[in-house]
Amino acid sequence: MPNLRIIHANYADQATSLAASTTSGSLAAALMQTDNKGEAHRSTGTSVTYTATWTGGVSLGGVALPATNLSAAATIRARAYSNTACTVLLADTGAITACPGLPAGPWTWQGTFNVNAFAYGYFSKAVAWFASNLAGVKGLVVDLSDAGNPAGYIDCARLIAGPWWSPAWNPEYGAPASLVDDSTNTRSDAGDLKTDRAPMHEELSVKLPWLTETERSALRQVMRANGIWKPVFLSLMPGDGRACEQDYMIYGKRKNAAFEHPVFEQYSHTLDIEGW
Repeated sequence: MPNLRIIHANYADQATSLAASTTSGSLAAALMQTDNKGEAHRSTGTSVTYTATWTGGVSLGGVALPATNLSAAATIRARAYSNTACTVLLADTGAITACPGLPAGPWTWQGTFNVNAFAYGYFSKAVAWFASNLAGVKGLVVDLSDAGNPAGYIDCARLIAGPWWSPAWNPEYGAPASLVDDSTNTRSDAGDLKTDRAPMHEELSVKLPWLTETERSALRQVMRANGIWKPVFLSLMPGDGRACEQDYMIYGKRKNAAFEHPVFEQYSHTLDIEGW
Protein backbone atom coordinates (compact mmCIF):
# COMPACT_ATOMS: atom_id res chain seq x y z
CA MET A 1 0.00 0.00 0.00
CA PRO A 2 1.44 3.43 -0.93
CA ASN A 3 2.16 6.06 1.70
CA LEU A 4 -0.04 9.06 2.38
CA ARG A 5 -0.77 11.17 -0.69
CA ILE A 6 -1.75 14.82 -0.93
CA ILE A 7 -3.11 16.61 -3.98
CA HIS A 8 -2.45 20.27 -3.26
CA ALA A 9 -2.75 21.88 -6.72
CA ASN A 10 -6.12 21.39 -8.38
CA TYR A 11 -5.63 22.00 -12.08
CA ALA A 12 -9.27 21.15 -12.81
CA ASP A 13 -10.06 24.71 -11.76
CA GLN A 14 -7.68 26.05 -14.41
CA ALA A 15 -8.96 23.86 -17.25
CA THR A 16 -9.40 25.57 -20.60
CA SER A 17 -12.58 23.54 -20.93
CA LEU A 18 -14.54 21.22 -18.68
CA ALA A 19 -17.49 19.30 -20.07
CA ALA A 20 -19.80 16.47 -19.06
CA SER A 21 -21.29 13.96 -21.48
CA THR A 22 -24.77 14.56 -20.02
CA THR A 23 -26.20 17.28 -17.80
CA SER A 24 -29.52 17.58 -16.05
CA GLY A 25 -30.95 21.06 -16.41
CA SER A 26 -28.81 23.84 -14.95
CA LEU A 27 -26.67 21.49 -12.80
CA ALA A 28 -23.67 22.06 -15.04
CA ALA A 29 -20.11 20.74 -14.97
CA ALA A 30 -18.84 24.19 -13.91
CA LEU A 31 -20.35 23.53 -10.46
CA MET A 32 -17.54 21.02 -9.93
CA GLN A 33 -15.08 23.93 -9.98
CA THR A 34 -16.40 25.55 -6.79
CA ASP A 35 -16.01 24.65 -3.13
CA ASN A 36 -19.73 24.77 -2.47
CA LYS A 37 -20.59 21.25 -1.35
CA GLY A 38 -24.30 21.92 -1.80
CA GLU A 39 -23.89 22.48 -5.55
CA ALA A 40 -23.19 19.59 -7.90
CA HIS A 41 -23.14 18.49 -11.49
CA ARG A 42 -25.94 16.02 -12.18
CA SER A 43 -25.96 13.52 -15.01
CA THR A 44 -29.13 12.37 -16.74
CA GLY A 45 -28.37 8.69 -16.16
CA THR A 46 -26.16 6.33 -14.18
CA SER A 47 -23.03 6.90 -16.23
CA VAL A 48 -21.20 10.07 -17.19
CA THR A 49 -17.90 11.16 -18.72
CA TYR A 50 -16.05 14.32 -17.69
CA THR A 51 -13.52 15.80 -20.09
CA ALA A 52 -11.04 18.50 -19.11
CA THR A 53 -8.45 20.06 -21.39
CA TRP A 54 -5.56 22.48 -20.93
CA THR A 55 -3.90 24.52 -23.68
CA GLY A 56 -0.66 24.40 -21.72
CA GLY A 57 0.33 21.04 -20.24
CA VAL A 58 -0.16 20.38 -16.51
CA SER A 59 1.08 17.77 -14.07
CA LEU A 60 -1.42 15.11 -12.97
CA GLY A 61 -1.04 12.21 -10.57
CA GLY A 62 -4.60 11.54 -9.54
CA VAL A 63 -8.27 12.38 -9.78
CA ALA A 64 -10.54 12.76 -6.76
CA LEU A 65 -14.25 13.41 -6.35
CA PRO A 66 -14.66 14.26 -2.66
CA ALA A 67 -18.47 14.38 -2.55
CA THR A 68 -20.67 12.18 -4.74
CA ASN A 69 -23.75 9.99 -4.48
CA LEU A 70 -21.94 7.03 -6.04
CA SER A 71 -22.69 3.60 -4.62
CA ALA A 72 -20.27 0.88 -3.54
CA ALA A 73 -20.66 -0.78 -6.95
CA ALA A 74 -19.62 2.30 -8.96
CA THR A 75 -16.51 2.30 -11.13
CA ILE A 76 -14.18 5.06 -12.25
CA ARG A 77 -11.68 5.22 -15.09
CA ALA A 78 -9.22 8.07 -15.63
CA ARG A 79 -7.22 8.60 -18.81
CA ALA A 80 -4.57 11.27 -19.35
CA TYR A 81 -3.58 12.53 -22.80
CA SER A 82 -0.78 14.68 -24.18
CA ASN A 83 -3.09 16.58 -26.54
CA THR A 84 -6.37 18.45 -26.20
CA ALA A 85 -8.07 16.15 -28.71
CA CYS A 86 -7.54 13.30 -26.22
CA THR A 87 -6.08 10.93 -28.79
CA VAL A 88 -2.47 10.49 -27.57
CA LEU A 89 -2.67 8.44 -24.39
CA LEU A 90 -0.21 8.97 -21.53
CA ALA A 91 -1.79 6.77 -18.86
CA ASP A 92 -4.99 4.82 -18.16
CA THR A 93 -6.13 3.57 -14.76
CA GLY A 94 -8.62 1.17 -16.31
CA ALA A 95 -12.06 0.74 -14.76
CA ILE A 96 -11.58 0.39 -11.00
CA THR A 97 -13.74 0.63 -7.89
CA ALA A 98 -14.68 4.29 -7.61
CA CYS A 99 -15.28 4.51 -3.86
CA PRO A 100 -12.84 2.11 -2.15
CA GLY A 101 -14.08 0.87 1.19
CA LEU A 102 -17.59 2.27 0.88
CA PRO A 103 -20.06 -0.11 2.59
CA ALA A 104 -22.78 -1.55 0.38
CA GLY A 105 -25.60 0.17 2.28
CA PRO A 106 -24.11 2.89 4.46
CA TRP A 107 -26.74 5.57 4.44
CA THR A 108 -29.75 6.22 6.67
CA TRP A 109 -30.63 9.38 4.75
CA GLN A 110 -34.38 9.62 4.30
CA GLY A 111 -35.29 10.40 0.72
CA THR A 112 -33.25 10.28 -2.46
CA PHE A 113 -29.52 10.16 -1.79
CA ASN A 114 -28.18 13.12 -3.76
CA VAL A 115 -26.48 16.49 -3.32
CA ASN A 116 -29.08 17.53 -0.73
CA ALA A 117 -27.49 15.07 1.71
CA PHE A 118 -23.88 16.18 1.30
CA ALA A 119 -23.95 18.95 3.92
CA TYR A 120 -25.08 16.44 6.54
CA GLY A 121 -22.16 14.06 6.06
CA TYR A 122 -23.87 11.70 3.64
CA PHE A 123 -21.55 11.43 0.64
CA SER A 124 -19.11 9.01 -0.94
CA LYS A 125 -15.57 9.82 -2.10
CA ALA A 126 -14.16 8.56 -5.37
CA VAL A 127 -10.50 8.46 -6.36
CA ALA A 128 -8.27 7.18 -9.15
CA TRP A 129 -4.48 7.36 -8.84
CA PHE A 130 -1.92 7.22 -11.60
CA ALA A 131 1.23 5.28 -10.69
CA SER A 132 3.32 8.46 -10.87
CA ASN A 133 2.90 12.14 -11.60
CA LEU A 134 2.56 12.77 -15.31
CA ALA A 135 3.98 15.84 -17.06
CA GLY A 136 2.56 17.66 -20.06
CA VAL A 137 -1.04 16.52 -19.64
CA LYS A 138 -3.40 18.43 -21.94
CA GLY A 139 -6.44 16.19 -21.78
CA LEU A 140 -8.19 14.23 -19.02
CA VAL A 141 -11.17 11.92 -19.44
CA VAL A 142 -12.95 10.53 -16.38
CA ASP A 143 -15.62 7.85 -16.83
CA LEU A 144 -18.08 7.08 -14.02
CA SER A 145 -20.49 4.15 -14.12
CA ASP A 146 -23.01 3.24 -11.42
CA ALA A 147 -25.77 1.19 -13.03
CA GLY A 148 -27.48 0.36 -9.75
CA ASN A 149 -27.52 3.88 -8.32
CA PRO A 150 -30.90 4.25 -6.55
CA ALA A 151 -31.18 7.92 -7.53
CA GLY A 152 -30.99 7.08 -11.23
CA TYR A 153 -28.31 9.74 -11.78
CA ILE A 154 -24.87 10.79 -10.54
CA ASP A 155 -24.27 13.91 -8.45
CA CYS A 156 -20.69 15.17 -8.15
CA ALA A 157 -19.89 18.34 -6.21
CA ARG A 158 -16.16 18.69 -6.93
CA LEU A 159 -13.53 17.57 -9.41
CA ILE A 160 -9.90 17.49 -8.24
CA ALA A 161 -7.09 16.73 -10.67
CA GLY A 162 -3.45 17.39 -9.91
CA PRO A 163 -0.07 15.98 -8.86
CA TRP A 164 0.33 14.13 -5.58
CA TRP A 165 3.01 14.52 -2.94
CA SER A 166 3.98 11.65 -0.68
CA PRO A 167 6.56 11.36 2.14
CA ALA A 168 9.05 8.50 2.44
CA TRP A 169 7.81 7.78 5.99
CA ASN A 170 4.12 7.50 6.78
CA PRO A 171 2.47 9.41 9.66
CA GLU A 172 2.46 8.13 13.20
CA TYR A 173 -0.19 5.64 14.27
CA GLY A 174 -3.26 7.04 15.96
CA ALA A 175 -4.34 9.64 13.38
CA PRO A 176 -7.64 11.03 14.75
CA ALA A 177 -10.49 11.16 12.22
CA SER A 178 -13.57 12.98 13.47
CA LEU A 179 -17.14 13.60 12.39
CA VAL A 180 -18.09 17.01 13.73
CA ASP A 181 -21.82 17.60 14.07
CA ASP A 182 -22.70 21.28 14.41
CA SER A 183 -26.17 20.46 15.76
CA THR A 184 -27.03 21.75 19.22
CA ASN A 185 -29.01 20.06 21.98
CA THR A 186 -31.08 22.04 24.46
CA ARG A 187 -33.33 21.00 27.29
CA SER A 188 -36.93 22.18 27.05
CA ASP A 189 -39.00 23.42 30.00
CA ALA A 190 -40.76 20.07 29.94
CA GLY A 191 -37.44 18.27 30.38
CA ASP A 192 -37.16 16.97 26.81
CA LEU A 193 -33.83 17.04 24.97
CA LYS A 194 -34.42 18.94 21.71
CA THR A 195 -32.02 19.08 18.77
CA ASP A 196 -31.50 21.92 16.33
CA ARG A 197 -30.15 20.01 13.34
CA ALA A 198 -27.14 21.53 11.57
CA PRO A 199 -24.57 20.43 8.99
CA MET A 200 -21.76 17.99 9.68
CA HIS A 201 -18.14 17.96 8.54
CA GLU A 202 -15.04 15.81 8.89
CA GLU A 203 -11.68 16.54 10.50
CA LEU A 204 -8.41 14.63 10.21
CA SER A 205 -5.09 15.06 11.98
CA VAL A 206 -1.89 13.33 10.86
CA LYS A 207 1.60 13.76 12.32
CA LEU A 208 4.56 13.30 10.02
CA PRO A 209 7.37 12.48 12.47
CA TRP A 210 10.27 11.97 10.06
CA LEU A 211 10.62 14.43 7.20
CA THR A 212 13.86 14.84 5.30
CA GLU A 213 15.10 18.30 4.43
CA THR A 214 13.83 17.84 0.86
CA GLU A 215 10.39 16.78 2.11
CA ARG A 216 10.26 19.61 4.64
CA SER A 217 11.04 22.11 1.91
CA ALA A 218 8.43 20.64 -0.45
CA LEU A 219 5.73 20.57 2.23
CA ARG A 220 6.56 24.12 3.28
CA GLN A 221 6.01 25.23 -0.31
CA VAL A 222 2.60 23.58 -0.20
CA MET A 223 1.84 25.57 2.95
CA ARG A 224 2.93 28.80 1.28
CA ALA A 225 0.78 28.14 -1.78
CA ASN A 226 -2.32 26.90 0.02
CA GLY A 227 -2.17 28.63 3.38
CA ILE A 228 -5.33 27.94 5.35
CA TRP A 229 -7.60 29.27 2.62
CA LYS A 230 -7.00 26.83 -0.24
CA PRO A 231 -8.15 23.19 0.18
CA VAL A 232 -6.06 20.07 -0.27
CA PHE A 233 -7.12 16.47 -0.84
CA LEU A 234 -5.44 13.96 1.45
CA SER A 235 -5.65 10.16 1.43
CA LEU A 236 -3.95 8.49 4.39
CA MET A 237 -4.31 4.95 3.05
CA PRO A 238 -4.39 5.04 -0.77
CA GLY A 239 -5.05 1.61 -2.23
CA ASP A 240 -6.08 0.00 1.09
CA GLY A 241 -9.55 -0.92 -0.20
CA ARG A 242 -11.21 -1.21 3.21
CA ALA A 243 -13.64 1.17 4.93
CA CYS A 244 -10.69 2.95 6.54
CA GLU A 245 -9.53 4.20 3.13
CA GLN A 246 -12.88 5.93 2.60
CA ASP A 247 -12.92 7.33 6.14
CA TYR A 248 -9.34 8.60 5.99
CA MET A 249 -9.74 10.57 2.77
CA ILE A 250 -10.52 14.23 3.28
CA TYR A 251 -10.86 17.39 1.22
CA GLY A 252 -10.49 20.52 3.26
CA LYS A 253 -8.37 23.34 4.59
CA ARG A 254 -5.38 22.93 6.85
CA LYS A 255 -4.95 24.75 10.13
CA ASN A 256 -1.87 26.75 11.04
CA ALA A 257 0.89 24.60 12.54
CA ALA A 258 4.65 24.84 12.92
CA PHE A 259 7.43 22.57 11.72
CA GLU A 260 9.56 20.92 14.39
CA HIS A 261 13.23 19.95 14.28
CA PRO A 262 13.55 17.00 16.70
CA VAL A 263 16.94 15.65 15.56
CA PHE A 264 19.70 16.53 13.16
CA GLU A 265 18.46 16.77 9.54
CA GLN A 266 15.04 15.39 10.48
CA TYR A 267 11.85 17.42 10.75
CA SER A 268 8.25 16.81 11.80
CA HIS A 269 4.91 18.45 11.14
CA THR A 270 1.27 17.88 12.01
CA LEU A 271 -1.39 18.36 9.36
CA ASP A 272 -4.76 19.27 10.88
CA ILE A 273 -7.39 19.42 8.15
CA GLU A 274 -10.96 20.63 8.52
CA GLY A 275 -13.21 19.08 5.87
CA TRP A 276 -15.16 21.29 3.53
